[in-house]
Amino acid sequence: MDKEDSKKISPNEIGLEIGLVLSRFFLNTEHLHFGFWPDDLSVNLENLKKAQDCHSDQILNSIPDGVKTVLDVGSGSGGLAEKLVNNGYNVDCVSPSDYLSDAIEEKLKNSVSVYRSTFEKLDLNKKYDIVIFSESFQYVNIKKSLKKIPHAVHDKGHLLICDFFRQPGTGTKPLGGGHDWKVFQDSLASCSFTELVNKDITKETARTYDLISQIINEVADPVRSLSAKYLDSQYPKGMKLLRWYFDKKIKRINRIYFSGNMTGEMFNNLKTYRVLLYRI
Repeated sequence: MDKEDSKKISPNEIGLEIGLVLSRFFLNTEHLHFGFWPDDLSVNLENLKKAQDCHSDQILNSIPDGVKTVLDVGSGSGGLAEKLVNNGYNVDCVSPSDYLSDAIEEKLKNSVSVYRSTFEKLDLNKKYDIVIFSESFQYVNIKKSLKKIPHAVHDKGHLLICDFFRQPGTGTKPLGGGHDWKVFQDSLASCSFTELVNKDITKETARTYDLISQIINEVADPVRSLSAKYLDSQYPKGMKLLRWYFDKKIKRINRIYFSGNMTGEMFNNLKTYRVLLYRI
């Protein structure tokens, strides 16, 4: 790999970094994950932070007794790590993004150590009681990561995954993200892990997409339409050229965000969101 290639930033990394900037400014939250919406919690922006705290509680409540040391893989801006530290755990974080790693260190100071690496390339010099993936397992290679887990935890250590998977046969459209659930289960079958928890929280997390749909319909789509109307009136030739040049990208954005597919119902149909705990 040459020097230029080594500096390339993945779409996943830049997407998370942009998400943090937008969340800080518009939503007053630094969490970069789904919310967990119980039946009695109204789905609106005012309750987003509360829903995200409920999501973190799903993880905290699943950590077995006796766990002291935690490796938090894909730590985002350190929201979960902060909660883990506040609950008395010794935490190290894994993040390939320098921007997010800086955010973690700025927030938690010397309370955690940050490995600036992907999990697959991580060079560990110690072991942990538990490895946690909170909406970060979807970004790692399944086989390589499952093979690495036993080397990252103590004897009878644990693996905790809180993430969504694609329902078998559904593909990546119209909603992308997540490993195929059957592929994950088949890969897991070759490991000597003991399943302790397998909790389906799809219904409660899918409601996050209803909030996203509301924001798109009431804010993003009107702003898009008004902006296009103004620019067409002021720069008709330039807009025509831009639409021609970026035709494929515009169609992709419209398909993903403005086709009416980003709903809780669609998420329920295509994904399964699980809290998974294994003893290694």
